[in-house]
Amino acid sequence: MSTAIPTPPPALAAARRARARAKRPVHTWVAAVVLALAIICVEVLRGVEPASAIDYPSWEDVLAARGSESAKQAEVERIQGLVAQLQTEVEAAQAFAAQKADEYSAAQDAYDTATFRADELDRQAAEATGRAEQSNGQAGQLISQLSRAGGTDLTLNLIVSGDASGDLLYRLGAMSQLSEQSVRLYEQAAQDRNTAKSLTDQAVVARSELEGLKNAAEAALAEAQEAQAQLEGALAEQEAQSIVLDEQLKALQESTAKTVADYEAGVAERKRLEEEARERARQEAIRRAQEAAEAGGGGGGPIASVDGWTSPLASWRVSDEWGQRFHPIFHEWRLHAGIDLVAPGGTCGVPVYAAATGTVSQASYNGGLGNSVTINHGGGLTTVYGHNSSLNVGRGQDVGVGELIAWAGTTGSSTGCHVHFETRVGGVSQNPRNFVGF
Repeated sequence: MSTAIPTPPPALAAARRARARAKRPVHTWVAAVVLALAIICVEVLRGVEPASAIDYPSWEDVLAARGSESAKQAEVERIQGLVAQLQTEVEAAQAFAAQKADEYSAAQDAYDTATFRADELDRQAAEATGRAEQSNGQAGQLISQLSRAGGTDLTLNLIVSGDASGDLLYRLGAMSQLSEQSVRLYEQAAQDRNTAKSLTDQAVVARSELEGLKNAAEAALAEAQEAQAQLEGALAEQEAQSIVLDEQLKALQESTAKTVADYEAGVAERKRLEEEARERARQEAIRRAQEAAEAGGGGGGPIASVDGWTSPLASWRVSDEWGQRFHPIFHEWRLHAGIDLVAPGGTCGVPVYAAATGTVSQASYNGGLGNSVTINHGGGLTTVYGHNSSLNVGRGQDVGVGELIAWAGTTGSSTGCHVHFETRVGGVSQNPRNFVGF
């Protein structure tokens, strides 16, 4: 029976390679776009031959090794190596998932900002077109007035007018002013038409880039979700095997003789105790959340809002609005794709609730959003809750409106404790005020 540790699976091997690469922060919108587009490329050189499953020792192997000191020592070293390998694979998977989350965050930021810019260009072009039409109309009215007032020969009028020539000269001056005003209006209309055309051309270019940026964001999201699934698998493997391997080490190191049934009973007892401890911790967290909500004046849950939606916080004030802004950390203009909420008296650790009923599609570290939760409400509508200190839900879990999903914090790209709350339709950021009556 070989004691060599087998080669890790391809996903974890890729994760190890990812850990070795130094990550550089994205500080400009252009860099984010380049990163987002690069994600679309297929990694054709990434293939690795699949490795065989890990050969964990059986209880019979362990008990047989107890009869010989050399065999016992070899089995101890083998088990210790397996324990270390499990931890290494978890750490590598964590680094790989974090890298993919950062790439998705950058790609999503690039798409959000480009979408907002294209919408703004369309709006500005429409305004310029409206101004041109208004100026053109006003100039036309002045020309019409000028034609009516000056329809007869001015020289003849001057000759035959006699003492009334002063009135005619006054009319002539007035018509001259009207003529100059109409020329200015026509010039302004022409300028506004040129502006509108330029803005429209820019909007066309901007929108031509959106499809690629959207595809990049979707590809990055798929990779981030896959990496998170690999991490969850590595954690589950570690949890399932570590207890057994620890008990096997004890079996080799103890001098008393026990049967396989005795050791397996010990494994089952340890699992039971750990599950009870996790359940106690969960119940305690829920109790603290309820107390915090009641202390904040929320009556143990969020306040009902528009059409069955609720605020993510039981009591709140808005500290930053949705829209284009100068980022306080990266020092560049980009879309702030959500509304920031803070709780009176302090936000760190307060409960965060689901704004509407749905299914959790993401619950993990998510780049600049830190520990975040994304809930799919159906029909292409999703909500996002960012910068949490810890999470209370997992991917695939169904949640009801007002259900506890996290505790507020300042993880990720954040300058202080708050809840960053997003609403998206078909992946496009929308102002949360359209859904919740803040």
